[in-house]
Amino acid sequence: MVLAILHESDLFLSEEAVEQIVDQTFKQADLNGDGKIDPDEWKMFASKNLALLKNMTLPYLKDITIVFPRFVLNSQVGEEEL
Repeated sequence: MVLAILHESDLFLSEEAVEQIVDQTFKQADLNGDGKIDPDEWKMFASKNLALLKNMTLPYLKDITIVFPRFVLNSQVGEEEL
């Protein structure tokens, strides 16, 4: 997602810089530090970062998968994941 947004914005960062962005964002969202982002942590993170929700809409995600087909690694969701 980060790479798609950077590409769309014509921004080119080193792999290390992108990794730092992802790591810092994950740390901000993982409030209890357990290495996972649970639904409550996601809700809190999303409520503080409303602009990211624009990037999570179906039309936007559809556009990303056209430009970056490998963005969708596994499109199947198991019953237990719903």
